[in-house]
Amino acid sequence: MSLLSNTFAIFLLVTLFVYYICPKKIQWMCLLVANTVFYAFSGIGNIIFIVASALITFFAAKIVSDMNAALKSRKNEVSKDEFKILKAAVLNKKRIVLVVMLLLNVGVLFYLKYWRVLVGSKTLLLPLGISYYTLQAIGYFMDVYNAKIEKETNFAKFLLFLSFFPQLIMGPINRYGNQGVQLKSPHDFDFENIKHGVMLILYGGLKKYLVADMLFARIGSILDPYYENMPGCVILFGILMYAFYQYADFSGGIDMFLGVAELFGIKMQPNFKQPYFSTSIANFWQRWHISLGQWMRDYVFYPLALTKSMQNVGKWCTAHLGKHFGRVIPACIANIVVFMLVGVWHGPELHFFVWGLYNGLLIAFSDILKPVFEKVNAALHINVKSRFWHVFQIVRTFILVNIGWYFDRIVNVKQSFVYLKNTLVHFGNPAILASQSYMRDIMGRISNFESQIICVAIGCAFMLVISILKENKVDVYASIQKKNIAFRWLSYYIPLILIILSFTFSAGDAGFMYAQY
Repeated sequence: MSLLSNTFAIFLLVTLFVYYICPKKIQWMCLLVANTVFYAFSGIGNIIFIVASALITFFAAKIVSDMNAALKSRKNEVSKDEFKILKAAVLNKKRIVLVVMLLLNVGVLFYLKYWRVLVGSKTLLLPLGISYYTLQAIGYFMDVYNAKIEKETNFAKFLLFLSFFPQLIMGPINRYGNQGVQLKSPHDFDFENIKHGVMLILYGGLKKYLVADMLFARIGSILDPYYENMPGCVILFGILMYAFYQYADFSGGIDMFLGVAELFGIKMQPNFKQPYFSTSIANFWQRWHISLGQWMRDYVFYPLALTKSMQNVGKWCTAHLGKHFGRVIPACIANIVVFMLVGVWHGPELHFFVWGLYNGLLIAFSDILKPVFEKVNAALHINVKSRFWHVFQIVRTFILVNIGWYFDRIVNVKQSFVYLKNTLVHFGNPAILASQSYMRDIMGRISNFESQIICVAIGCAFMLVISILKENKVDVYASIQKKNIAFRWLSYYIPLILIILSFTFSAGDAGFMYAQY
């Protein structure tokens, strides 16, 4: 169900109307029905997968929660030694449940998402949002497993959490401790939520339709064909377009779905925080796809970095290489594993794995070489607190991120390395190269871009201004509400008009990039 379709508009308006006129105690049921209807549009059969995942996770969490409760009740009834033995026995049983839950949930995801590549088949279709709701289900289970939250006793309410329709297409990966409580709670009609939600939808739509959809076809025209002698200047132009396209498409979609959720009084987790103002690769991944990064941190990085094996690695490094290596090596290994998993999560193709490995290695070497960088800065008398250094870090990080986009966007790994080499050593002169036959072919496929580039420039200007304001801790929405009524209305109508105008120049809704993951 496309967000641009009349079907979605009618679905949303009807759902909102019923949601706010029905008794507050059954609002959650209204949402559950809406989720089912929305999901049914992706294929009735797909409902089986999300219900199966919900059932597996719900009952697995119930089992470990009951084990936790039983263990807690025995704490004051037995001696300390007996309690340690009992605790170890319960932990072993919980681990068995954990393994079974992971095998079932991840097994279905693996079969549907990766098996087609391993066996060379393209026949399997992914259920909508399976990569997102699988991680969300595992996160809920782990929080119950570690006794961080109480189990949900009502299966229908847990299914509501897992299937909430604004998060299904592209996330964010919400946590039950925050999202579950909101979904179950009653919500009064609040015009402030409606205004804020609409503004988020319009701003997200501006990024998606005025920038991303305009760039979509042009990027493919440059980066999809493989010309071994493609000049670096053209390749770099394609990669930079991809950098803005991907941000506008993903963050724009997230803003739109955050806005839809806010119409119901539900605040989902933010997923972006001005990532292109990051000062390091590690900082970039704290700002880009925040919910995935936090999920990997809590459920992969820390559990791996704190294992006994990693502690032994740290001790060995401390004894043979020094305290610094003993402290950072376990974290570096865990980071590399995390980013390889992030790459594989995006897809089973090799280029995603290489992209993930690239990011993991960058962060690892950055941590390992930190003392060297500090000594170099001191030797060169660099003021690391100066504005110049801050800007330098932003530019440096932007360059490193864009090198990573070569492996993310160019699906052939050999081609990505060749194109990266050409960018560095065979930059070329566009005016001279325009006479080449393959360049005429490329220019033919990206012709008539002049009118669209104006739309893209306007959209990028909006993104830049708002990002600068947010980076400087300005609450853009609150600031707009303090202005006079003319300014407030313009803040809604200008994005709406620009979105409508964008449909004149674009080829239509290109879909959401991250919906395929």
